[in-house]
Order: sequence, then structure tokens, then C-alpha cells
Amino acid sequence: MNRWDLIVIGAGAVGSAALRAASETGARVLGIEQHAPANEFGSSHGRSRIFRHAYFEHPEYIPLLRHSTARFESLERESGASLLHRCGMLIFGPPDCGTVLGSLDSARRWGLPFETLDARALRRRFPWFRVVDDAVGVLEANAGIVRPEAAVHAAIDRATARGAEIRSSSRALGITEDASGVAVQTDAGAERAAAVVVATGPWARQLLPELAPLLKVTRQVQAWFRPVPGTDAAAMPCWLCDRGPQRRAVYGLAPDPAAPPGYPKVGLHGSDEIVEPDVGARPVDATDIESIRAACRECAPCLDGDPLDAATCLYTMSPDGNFLVGTRSGCRRTHFAAGLSGHGFKLAPALGDALVDLATSGRTDLPIGFLSPNRFRSL
Repeated sequence: MNRWDLIVIGAGAVGSAALRAASETGARVLGIEQHAPANEFGSSHGRSRIFRHAYFEHPEYIPLLRHSTARFESLERESGASLLHRCGMLIFGPPDCGTVLGSLDSARRWGLPFETLDARALRRRFPWFRVVDDAVGVLEANAGIVRPEAAVHAAIDRATARGAEIRSSSRALGITEDASGVAVQTDAGAERAAAVVVATGPWARQLLPELAPLLKVTRQVQAWFRPVPGTDAAAMPCWLCDRGPQRRAVYGLAPDPAAPPGYPKVGLHGSDEIVEPDVGARPVDATDIESIRAACRECAPCLDGDPLDAATCLYTMSPDGNFLVGTRSGCRRTHFAAGLSGHGFKLAPALGDALVDLATSGRTDLPIGFLSPNRFRSL
């Protein structure tokens, strides 16, 4: 007999959401995390992450985004933790930039509230930013930041309150599925369950080697800057400046009023620097900081102040920047989310719910079909 109904490997963004969802069904669930929840070695840390709904990446994410935001809201009510801060999200750039056009397409297709702004309106309403004369922008007032460490801990606390067991500092080494269940080999021995969810972020390549050709782990740097004197940083929204197809976008997160003194966080989206997860990302250096400061001088000169802190995180990139979600090929009890490509945290609750649906009933009503790895069969 299987000891567990479900084993969740990884207790970061998606894993913690899956643990919460599984515990709500009354399942006997075990979570295995090789470090500690919300650790700084993967992708579920950094004090703040952007959440938004007018999604330029792919319009089919919108139902999942709506579901995720509702689940963050319910987690706030259940846990008493403050997880969301709605400060708005502004995306701007040249008139033909894909981020603005894609955001507008998604917003119109799904009936999302938004505003469009020309260069004059951008300068008047958002004096922090430097925009080109023909710039366009889209503002989503209901977007903002989600607090990643708080969200992970709140989801795990709710899961353990319902009886889930979490084993930290325990590493899963392999997964074997048979007709009666799944065996998970760990560094402390073997565990059996009726099904398993793999949500290990940068470590998915090790447990699901068939996905390794589709996954590339890269180093991402984020830095907090003291605004120049006279800047009302507390009034800033989250933002993304599209600098064209040949240059990395610059993004910023509004100061968090729950974490005074609160300074804006800025980064360049994406990197070509490959990381071996077990080795970890190299520390932030002066070159990293200067690259971000130079981007601030171009797009948000009010943030060209002293760097106050900096950190790295890992992006696990898929070939097209969209997630890999589904059931392992040739299996029916092993389910996974991988390749979240630097934009997964805001969608973690929906992914966790979908994976638990697959594990418990073999299907889900959440629209994840467009995220199947089968789309890469021709590669």
C-alpha cells in the first residue's frame, strides 16, 4: 500500500501551491524540499515579484492569471498574511514594440481594464521615466507586486495545518513509476505515493532528464537603488521599458510599503549566463550593477542612485519562453511544471492547482494544454 496519496517534490512557488491544493482535498501529502522553503538558491525569493494580467507573453495565460490572483487573495484571507500590493503596472516603449502590442491584444481579447498612453501622457503622469517622442504605454492599475517568501510560507503553513508533512533538507534523487504507484528515491531512503508532482525549478533537468534539452538555467541579477533626491518613489508603479528586439527590457518593481524604508528594485530581463544549479550563480559584481544603472539612466534616471542591495536568482528558460506543464511522457502518475522562464511566480497557484487535479483525477479544467512540451516535438 502506498503511504502517501501524493508526493510534491520542491516547495518553492509551484510546489507550495500544490501542497496547499492537495491538502484542501484531504489527501495524505508529503513535500520534499532539498533546501528550505523560499530559499535563495532558486527562483522563489527576492522580496517582491510582479503580478499582472494584460499578458504580452501569450493571451492564453489570462485565465490562469485570473485564477492565480484569486488564489493569492484567498490565501491572504486564510493565513492573515499580506501578499499583494496593487500599485499598478506600466509597460512602455516604441510604437511597434511587442510588449505593449501584446499586452493590448491580451487586454482587449479578455476584456481587461487598461489605459493606453502616448508620450505626452506618459511624461505628465509618470515623470520618473524617460520616453522617446513616439512612445506608447499601457497601464494596468490592478496589477502590482506579490511577496514571494510570504506567499510560499503562507501556502506551506496552510498545508501543514491540514496535515501535510514537509521534509526540508531532503533531496529527491529519482522517480520510478509502476502500475501501483510511484517510488521516489531520496537521500534518506525511498517513499511511495499514488502520484507525484515535480516542481523543482532549475533542478527539473535532473529528475526529468527527457526535458533537459528544453531547459536552460540562467543567472539573473536584481538590485535595489536609492532614488535620487526629490523622487517620490512611493508613488511609482511597477514598470517595464521595452528597448527594442535587440536589447534586453528593463523592469522595475515599486517600493514595498510593507517593508520600509522600501526602495525600487530593478533588473534586466534575461541573461546568456548559464548556471549549474548545484554550483549556484556567481555573486553580484560591479559590472552587474553598472549594467543595471546604465539602463536606469536611459529609462528611469531618477533611480540612478546608490545601490543598496543586490541578489541573484535563476531563470529556467524554455525555448519559447513559455512553461512546460503536464504529465510525464509514457507515465500517468508523474506530473510536472518546469521552464517557467522568469515569469512563473504570478502563475504558481494555478499551476499548483492544475498539477493536483492531474494527480488526483487525471484531468484539469484549467487551460494548460498550450503549455504541453509536445509543442516541441519537431525540434
